[in-house]
Amino acid sequence: MTKKSKPQIIHLNQARALAERIDQQPELWAQRELGCKFHCRSTGQKLHWPSAIFSRLAIDLPKPASVLGTLENLKKKSGISIVEQEVNFSQRLSDRMGSGADRSMDDGLSIQPIFIDEPIRFEGLMHAEQIELQFIPASSKSSLANYASGYLAQRWMPTLPSDLTDVDKMSKRIELLRSASDQATVIVGGTLPAGAVYDDVRFLIDSGVDYVNVLAQVAAGLKPPKSFSFQPLDYVIEQALGAIDKSGVSDIALLVSSRIDHVQDGLRLLSAGVDAFCIDSWLIEQHTENTSTASSADDLSSFMGSYVRPSATASVDGMLKAALSFVEEFNSLRRVFEI
Repeated sequence: MTKKSKPQIIHLNQARALAERIDQQPELWAQRELGCKFHCRSTGQKLHWPSAIFSRLAIDLPKPASVLGTLENLKKKSGISIVEQEVNFSQRLSDRMGSGADRSMDDGLSIQPIFIDEPIRFEGLMHAEQIELQFIPASSKSSLANYASGYLAQRWMPTLPSDLTDVDKMSKRIELLRSASDQATVIVGGTLPAGAVYDDVRFLIDSGVDYVNVLAQVAAGLKPPKSFSFQPLDYVIEQALGAIDKSGVSDIALLVSSRIDHVQDGLRLLSAGVDAFCIDSWLIEQHTENTSTASSADDLSSFMGSYVRPSATASVDGMLKAALSFVEEFNSLRRVFEI
């Protein structure tokens, strides 16, 4: 199924029959790249993701510091791409490559977010391989956050400055972002909450983006777990793919941030025409479970036994281990169903 056809509810029972697989050596499919590719509309070149999974926790959580190390390890060990801001620009530059060809393609990418209501820090884009416009207010706007329980719902209200309200002006902004990087292939995408999905996706495509990320659900807090849902997932996919089809522009990738409860949920998204999906809801669930387990163990071993002292290290290590297992199972099932 291509993104050009109307999406349908697809069940994972469509693996090829054994007789159809006999002429193909099993090793051939096992060697297939299981990531996804983004096409740069301005150059025609491609950028390869080693995994069709990404995370937004580094920019969506009110206080992401506790999971940044886990996300970095997850990126390096499993190829998951991370949307993250440059916290220590000089240090990150020394760690990064000077050219995209020097970086291992087994690692996930660091995607540079540009919040639409903040000035652009061009120095942070010098070596960017992927840039993502965020059509939501920046997390630095303290009035939008309640740090005791997470962000308020209004933080995800779609935002568009008055100077970018038409396609021509937005197109110039996107080309400006492309020119800020010294990489041969620069992928620029746009992220927006799922509201008027069809119209919003068409606006971004007409403005020149290479991919669109529609937020059907977002993470709003870690302690306690908190999230917001906007539109039903089937509706989001149908409207977004319809907009891509009607735009007449080929190779526009569709990313979706939605609830993920099982590995099979990710497979169904890819079967329905989605190119990559967000794993954040699943990561938060794992963090919650591991925090509870670590707290109980520490409580039982404590001298007084009358208080709980959570082990942050145990919880994030457990989340990393669970996430690596998720990616391994996901890739294995993709080979089974040839998705």
